[in-house]
Amino acid sequence: MKDTKASGAAKKTPAKTGAKTAAPKTAAKDKAKAPAPKDGKDVARAAKPAAKPAAKPADKAAAPRAAVPELKKGDYFKFGSYYQKSGNKKTPIEWLVLKKSGAKMLLISRYGLDYKKYHNEYVKDITWENCDLRKWLNEEFLRNAFTESEKKKIMVTRLVNDSHPESGTIGGNSTADRVFCLSRAEVESLFKDDEARKCALTQYAVEKKVFQDCSSLVDGKVTCYWWLRSPGYHRETASDVSPFGSLFFNSVNNGSIVVRPALWVEL
Repeated sequence: MKDTKASGAAKKTPAKTGAKTAAPKTAAKDKAKAPAPKDGKDVARAAKPAAKPAAKPADKAAAPRAAVPELKKGDYFKFGSYYQKSGNKKTPIEWLVLKKSGAKMLLISRYGLDYKKYHNEYVKDITWENCDLRKWLNEEFLRNAFTESEKKKIMVTRLVNDSHPESGTIGGNSTADRVFCLSRAEVESLFKDDEARKCALTQYAVEKKVFQDCSSLVDGKVTCYWWLRSPGYHRETASDVSPFGSLFFNSVNNGSIVVRPALWVEL
């Protein structure tokens, strides 16, 4: 991709194109008078080509930027890896592109990757800021699902945590996260309808006996509940999406709801 400079040897060699050269007329005589090399070592030294000039360091400002994948909203993109077929081997995670702005993309996992409680204890007024699910996503999941180079592409996102629009259950302080769950407002604006919000499980999640509704399918697979970060209607609940794609809520320590991580990446 970079233009390479001709070596010193190349500059001294006449071009073989028939173009005139500036060699002096006495070149042949001078060559004849030149003393013969005394031994084999001198021959080797005489035949050695001129050393190439040291390569100039690359200009960082001029370095070409990596091409951004030609993706649009609704496409799927593989990034990172997690246990999906079994708990023994990780496979690439498929992400759904929810929004794109230049080299930046908002992604959500195509499938429910794992099941976790929103909070491990039955506690009233627990918010996203202090819940166990947030901690798990930004520590254990982030560490296990992405390489160091992939982590550098994941952006820190400032999240607004609104209160419940009907009951007024407090949403808590804004947070800055690299991995998160979507809010009620986000799933309403980023998905066109309930059908688009339906989520199926990975085989790994199925083996953990996560709740499934066999009467609802997406791409031929049984669907499930998946967590949102917003508070639920009651103080001891958190919002989620039902197997039918509608907005719902469940107790914060419900252990049969899956996690569908979301994140912003810059490629």
